[in-house]
Amino acid sequence: MTSLPDAPGADAVILNVDESDNDDMHVHTFYFRIKILTEAGIRHSNIELQYRKRSDGSGETYDTIYGRTIQPDGSIVPMTAKPMDSLLEKMGDTQVMKRVFSLPAVRVGSIIEYRYSMRLDDHWFQSPHWTVQRGIPVRNAHYVWKPTDKTLTSTTRGGRENLAERIAWTTSLPPGTELKTIHLPTGRLEFELTTSNVLPFYYEEYMPPERSSLYHVDFYYTPYYNGQEYWDSETRYWNSDTDKFTNAGTVRTEATAAIAGATTDEEKARKLYAFVMTLENTDYTRSRTSAEEKSQIKSAEDVLKRKHGSSDQIAMTYVALARAVGLNASTMEVADRSNLIFQANWLNFSSQLTDSIVVANYGGADHYLDPGSRYASFGHLSWEHTSSAAVRQDSKDKTKTFEFTPGDNYKYSHTSRVADLKLDPEGHVTGTITLTYEGNPALQWRHIALRNDSAELKKRLQKQIERWVAADTEVFIDSISDADNGELPLKVTAKIDGHIGTATGSRVMLPGDFFEQFSRPTFPHEKRDQAVYFPYSQMIQDAVRYTLPTGFTIESAPKNETVKFQTSAAYGLTSSQTANTITLRRDLLIGDMYFPLKDFPELRTFYNDFESKDHSSVVLKRSTNTATVVAPK
Repeated sequence: MTSLPDAPGADAVILNVDESDNDDMHVHTFYFRIKILTEAGIRHSNIELQYRKRSDGSGETYDTIYGRTIQPDGSIVPMTAKPMDSLLEKMGDTQVMKRVFSLPAVRVGSIIEYRYSMRLDDHWFQSPHWTVQRGIPVRNAHYVWKPTDKTLTSTTRGGRENLAERIAWTTSLPPGTELKTIHLPTGRLEFELTTSNVLPFYYEEYMPPERSSLYHVDFYYTPYYNGQEYWDSETRYWNSDTDKFTNAGTVRTEATAAIAGATTDEEKARKLYAFVMTLENTDYTRSRTSAEEKSQIKSAEDVLKRKHGSSDQIAMTYVALARAVGLNASTMEVADRSNLIFQANWLNFSSQLTDSIVVANYGGADHYLDPGSRYASFGHLSWEHTSSAAVRQDSKDKTKTFEFTPGDNYKYSHTSRVADLKLDPEGHVTGTITLTYEGNPALQWRHIALRNDSAELKKRLQKQIERWVAADTEVFIDSISDADNGELPLKVTAKIDGHIGTATGSRVMLPGDFFEQFSRPTFPHEKRDQAVYFPYSQMIQDAVRYTLPTGFTIESAPKNETVKFQTSAAYGLTSSQTANTITLRRDLLIGDMYFPLKDFPELRTFYNDFESKDHSSVVLKRSTNTATVVAPK
């Protein structure tokens, strides 16, 4: 075997994978047999296993590691080197560790074979997660889970303990594949899954989160009879815990001071929002060690005393402050859709609903706020919290567990790119570039600024501009304005000095859109496996003015163009001229973020169409008495 017709380009193939999970023995055993097809596939011979060491008896470790390499001539090279351990992170009483081992003498054509066991601490049970689809093809796979019949105690939110007497599961499997439930004569259950010829999962740009797209099986020990009971109970626990954190307590004094001068509920809400934005958000700076904190942050009062907290803690502190001055506000726990798409049949509250936002009701309407996303503008959510499933504290509709957060109009996430460029007869260009970011594009740059210093922000913005210009063009950042104010646009100005376009004889060809001259096709491949999933809808507007050198006229310019995709996207290109200038304007509006796979061919046609227009040219012609233009180097 040197390649796979149904997975061209695969660097390796899993011939066999076997996973056996035995809860009574507290052991999960794994076996892999992999054929290496290309040089790139040799990377699969390096295996990294992550595990946790904990002092409370809930950790795990890997042992019984065995491996060998089978060469194309049938000779066998056993693995003799011992696995290496290293500490990745220490969090309180938990050490996150990594165990690494490598198979020897691996080359193209080799088959690597290895097995290992993950052992749990005594009295600790962990239901399995079966990864059915991987980054390379899987020819044959077999999974077995033998759950215990012991009565288990599960610890849920807030340290609450319940008897987990039932088993639940959720699946996402290839067509025609079924999970088997086996009832043994002893009355016990076993679960078995056999798959074959599972195609690899290919990462595609602008796709839904990988975590929600892979074929998989998740099992749970649970105290609940069904999913509705699970979500109702866990949401009730979350609601109670959040109430304890947001209990007004002694925050009224600070809340009253923060709203000084406000006369309406909206003004109060805005002033409180500006106040909590002054607190240090440790998710963007650094977490405090237990020695520094001395005690955990357990309330909004703790956050205000220490003047810092996590994103969730700051969001809940806003609710406490708002309630302290009579505003109707509640916490909402939302799924981060940059990481996953919420699935109600996956019974895991803390792994899905991970982020806290705020709903404030004033003027007879709900207003969604995101004080935990540093620099998110008032009245808007960071994009990963928009159009996502959530649960709301003290929801009036007790029959509805889940709500969905609103999305933003494409006009909110606005990027403006303006270039004012002057050419000389030798093909040299100088000029200024002005970038204005609003909404989510601005928020992304501001978060980069939070996690780095001003020099790094400047460096990254400079690299961004350098991707738009020729390699021999120098970029100098002049100024960055309002990087620390989420209520204003983020503005960047820069100077450039270099070359642009190409010169042939008496003509010079300039890019129609300076900012898109080196861009690559967004969707280069005709075939696609996943739906198109943009982070957010947005509007990008470009304006480029070329000031012509003396003795040159415009021979041709891009035509005014308009292209549309259904009612979801539109593109426009226009040009206007004076005696010695030409100005080109480009507008791109993407009004939606999700496009199902069935719409991809038409969407790709739309992109190919306007991207070809982006690469149209302005042609300048010199007068016969003008010196010959020197082509850029």
